[in-house]
Amino acid sequence: MSIHDVRPKMIRRIISLVPSATEILYFLGLEERVIGVTEHCNYPEEAKSKYKVGTFGHPQLSKILSLEPDIVLADEALHRKLIEELQNNKIKVLAATPISVDDIFVLMSKLGYISQTEITVQPLITVLKDRVDKLSQKSFLRSPRVFRLMNTDPFVTPGPRSFQYDALRLAGAQLMDFQSNGPYVNVRWNQIKEFDPEVILFCGVEKGKLLPLKCKGCIAKNPICHRTVDDIITEEWEQITAVKENKIHPISCDIICRPGPRLIDGIEKLNKLFKNRI
Repeated sequence: MSIHDVRPKMIRRIISLVPSATEILYFLGLEERVIGVTEHCNYPEEAKSKYKVGTFGHPQLSKILSLEPDIVLADEALHRKLIEELQNNKIKVLAATPISVDDIFVLMSKLGYISQTEITVQPLITVLKDRVDKLSQKSFLRSPRVFRLMNTDPFVTPGPRSFQYDALRLAGAQLMDFQSNGPYVNVRWNQIKEFDPEVILFCGVEKGKLLPLKCKGCIAKNPICHRTVDDIITEEWEQITAVKENKIHPISCDIICRPGPRLIDGIEKLNKLFKNRI
């Protein structure tokens, strides 16, 4: 996480290229300073009315420059090339890719610092931290084995360098051990079978529910968030404990896939779900 200035004199014009960062800005009360967002910045509802500078995956440099921002919030990994172009144009950038829940709090603190609103921002962060701390004080007799399914061909799940992995851990899940330390890990079927999850989570929908529209710019032919339980859980899964006990849970991507304030809501909901499993 980096910012290319010690402390800007006054940040009044902010462009957010990251949906979760947009949510954070609104949560911290900085929405009046937001002058541009992406087409994927859809929460809170008010954010949809902000000027669009492109999509999350493909922001447009010309639109960003035309707004003359004081700072641009970007994803350190996804927007690497754009960050260089912004720097070349003397635009300040706060670039971050949170890999843990603590990283989200660090980003919030940085936003309070650069906007000179620490007095109002820090209490908001403290409330979120306290909610997470309360969960860590509630121990399970035994943590359920949980598998978060992000893709089926190949099987993909969050890895140790992912905020989702950290969120699941904080919620009380027992997770797979991985050779890889990456943010997302490809796993084989025999690894899933050996782990034998007691709870399976995925961003799909329950049988009989309406499928959501694909996200703008999605190039996946059949994304898991656009599939039902019956479509994903085929015959080979019937030997898995979670399937036998009907513990396959579609979860909203909004509360687990975005490293923002709603992730804490997601951790609390998952904590309750895991408690009901034991």
